[in-house]
Amino acid sequence: MAGGKGEALSANAAKQAEDEIAAILKAALGGDASLGAVLKFVHPGAGVVVIDGRKKPNEVHRRDVPADCTVHVDPELNLAIFQRHVDQNTAFRQGKIRIVGDVSVVTRLRPIMLRHANAGGEGRRD
Repeated sequence: MAGGKGEALSANAAKQAEDEIAAILKAALGGDASLGAVLKFVHPGAGVVVIDGRKKPNEVHRRDVPADCTVHVDPELNLAIFQRHVDQNTAFRQGKIRIVGDVSVVTRLRPIMLRHANAGGEGRRD
């Protein structure tokens, strides 16, 4: 039976993951960090999280707008990457991430996220 309880639980988990991703990005991208472009994470079956790095400070929101770079990824995998539980390069090589547009935009996010993690933000939990 389609649309059952399992799908509702999955949709709820996806929304929770997106909420956590948005919170992590807002914390990491505060201050003087700037992407200088728009980066959008598309979570199939869920929604989007967008970083508008043209603004100072960066704006993180959930509106589906055109982007310089778009990353298609499962929201729970995306959260695991931001929490450093999963290596983004491995996930990309396994075909779990698809990037469209200017790839240099997404590469600018990594040092910002690492700086945030090293400053006591979200980090690897061993």
